[in-house]
Amino acid sequence: MKVPYSWLKDFVEIDVTPEVLADKLVKAGFEVDSIIYDGEQCKNVVTGRIEELVPHPDSDHMVICQMNVGQDELIQIVTGASNVAVGDVVPTALHNSHLPNGVNIKKGKLRGVPSNGMLCSGEELNLTEEEFPGAGVYGILQLDKNLPLGMDINEVIGKNDVILDVEITANRPDCNSIIGIAREVAAVLNKPLKNLDIDYKEDETDSIENYVDVDVRTENCNHYIAKAVKNVVIKDSPSYIQKRLISCGIRPINNIVDITNYVLLEVGQPTHAFDKNELKDGIIVVRQAENGEVIVTLDEQENKLKDSMIVIADKSNPIAVAGIMGGLGSGIKENTNTVVFESAKFARDYIRRTSRELKLYSDSSQRFEKGIDYISQNLAMDRILTLIYQTNSGTIVSGKREYIDKPNNVRFVDFTSKDITKILGIVISDEQITEILESLQFKITENNDIFTAEIPLYREDIINANDISEELIRMYGYDHIQSTLFTNPAQTQGGKTKYQQFEDKLKKTLCGMGIFEGINYSFITPKAFDMLNLASDDSRRNAIKLINPLGEDLSVMRTTLAHSMIQSIGNNLAKSVPAGRIFEVARTYIPKEMPIVNQPNEVENLIIGTFGENEDFYTIKGIIENLLDVFCIDAKYTRATETYLHDGRSANIVVGKNIIGKFGEVHPRVLENYGINQRIYIAEIELEKLFKLAKEFRPYVNIPKYPAVDRDIAILVDKSVTADDILSTIKKTGGKILESEKIFDIYTSNLIGANNKSVAISMTFRAEDRTLKEEEINSQIERILKSLEIRLGAKLR
Repeated sequence: MKVPYSWLKDFVEIDVTPEVLADKLVKAGFEVDSIIYDGEQCKNVVTGRIEELVPHPDSDHMVICQMNVGQDELIQIVTGASNVAVGDVVPTALHNSHLPNGVNIKKGKLRGVPSNGMLCSGEELNLTEEEFPGAGVYGILQLDKNLPLGMDINEVIGKNDVILDVEITANRPDCNSIIGIAREVAAVLNKPLKNLDIDYKEDETDSIENYVDVDVRTENCNHYIAKAVKNVVIKDSPSYIQKRLISCGIRPINNIVDITNYVLLEVGQPTHAFDKNELKDGIIVVRQAENGEVIVTLDEQENKLKDSMIVIADKSNPIAVAGIMGGLGSGIKENTNTVVFESAKFARDYIRRTSRELKLYSDSSQRFEKGIDYISQNLAMDRILTLIYQTNSGTIVSGKREYIDKPNNVRFVDFTSKDITKILGIVISDEQITEILESLQFKITENNDIFTAEIPLYREDIINANDISEELIRMYGYDHIQSTLFTNPAQTQGGKTKYQQFEDKLKKTLCGMGIFEGINYSFITPKAFDMLNLASDDSRRNAIKLINPLGEDLSVMRTTLAHSMIQSIGNNLAKSVPAGRIFEVARTYIPKEMPIVNQPNEVENLIIGTFGENEDFYTIKGIIENLLDVFCIDAKYTRATETYLHDGRSANIVVGKNIIGKFGEVHPRVLENYGINQRIYIAEIELEKLFKLAKEFRPYVNIPKYPAVDRDIAILVDKSVTADDILSTIKKTGGKILESEKIFDIYTSNLIGANNKSVAISMTFRAEDRTLKEEEINSQIERILKSLEIRLGAKLR
């Protein structure tokens, strides 16, 4: 918010430099983004009077001026302007001057004649006709001939102010105004605060009842005031109002509109002026809009309304979008003779949503979105009427129309100095507590060591002793807080949880295998489930939809990480990355019920993706086996039925009776959905299950005392028999002396049958207490072969 220094001085006696004041405001919790000196843009330009004017000897359009700029001697300046004459007082740029348009003026010669400066136009001073009368004329800017000579031009055109650009935090909407900042300035400087000038007279012979009635039909309007002014004279605003509006970035229009904008900045309360003659049947109706209603606003844009929006209407049609912008038809015109002023409080969330839906933004909507208190409506209206009265802009009709949904009760907060000490950790004396809070316009009483603070009506952010403590410390000074060690004997040293340590170990292991970590949005497109070929009744289709998504492609919470990984790999391939390995640790969001009532289950998963000519089913299986080995987990692998994985090239990861994940080659149809034309492989593991199974080390096993015996067999089985079926059967039958078993070869050929395969298995036997005999081993092998034959139909080759 831009705060002119001169405007602040209307309310506070400021005896410090802008830099000192800015520093004090920062310490009080207000960030000052910048200090703007209006005069910095225009230097060494003064008022000068033309004492003598002669033609240039070598030019038919230039003249030589002898300028009186308040110095001992006249200054010679050559100009080509045609609108100058002896006696004119004009802006005179002297040697080494700087103009707002970036031009630097130095003395020199024009066609052989010395010129020690330049006479300036309004354009060269960056002025418009609205800012300064005559600035829009082509030629040299003509000034008042009674002005002192040598006067800084910034003082003449009103560009000699200092402006503080103050950032207002969301919890302090009461400071979105000049008077709001002035209250803080008075507190930090320990100066008295001057009240707003409220002084006007009404025509007691006339009543508001003869002009307008107000009917509030929506609960989203908490307070509404209407006042009438007759015999309105439309004219320019006083120069001080125009200059202050311009310094704050608002273009002056006419006295009525300018006064509403002036009060918006000064008090922070948006107001609006309606042309009474445009109100049908003299009634203002505050209501919800009807679906499809149309209004043309002051920016000449047609807006189609919804029933979620609030409008100000007359008996027939909307005349303003409440809290945002007035309608073009009801605006102030040159022939307006009666005005109805509005000052109201609307629900901030409705204003925010309406502004965004209509893409209609204004200073008023910004104020309403940040919050307006209940007392500002009357204060702003009184201030408007004061300015109307002082500028002779019309006759104020007596009485007002007012609606308020609840009384504006005074609030009190009780606290003790011990409460403050407990919250802040430092001692502030009772005298200082009282002094600080009273400087902030709180009314303080003390009884039996209990303070009672009467909260200013505009401070709706003050609720309890914590808020009081915050007010005290920001004024007392945060530098009074001293660092101390914790005194709690139960304090413990900080550190990561077991799960965080597990996750760190997992990521470190994966990075050690040359896999890069990736991060994706938790939001995906609802089309992802079709792209993954999930069944229509798959529970993962039951995804949480976002109320206000960034877009359709990011509109639901993901229930699987597969889509994000396949998409990431596709993006890499599209950018000519030929091969890679990526992993992501992230949560999926599984709703407990639909529609959402409770927080969803957040399940943390690991997804791994690999692609490239050297990657296949066995490389990603090797990654998983290495990862499981790090956490001392033994797993087996069974055929997977995941729809987005290849039927014959995918597997479940099974530990005990639990499936903790799945992996394999992505199904060709799914790859086609993502526009990928080469094989890729992914694995998805539930980390919570993995964490529960993880061990830090394997049990210690003594070094064997007795030798092992290795035996190999080859069996003939049907192709449908899996390796896990064979190994688990051998393991169950092998007894205690079977130490290990593994498949080392698989052979297929029409010679052994089109539906058969030959599987070669290596087995290691060992006993802990003796050397095994040949008969024991043979007997065990016979049992194994018999079991393979019974269970799997296997035959020894």
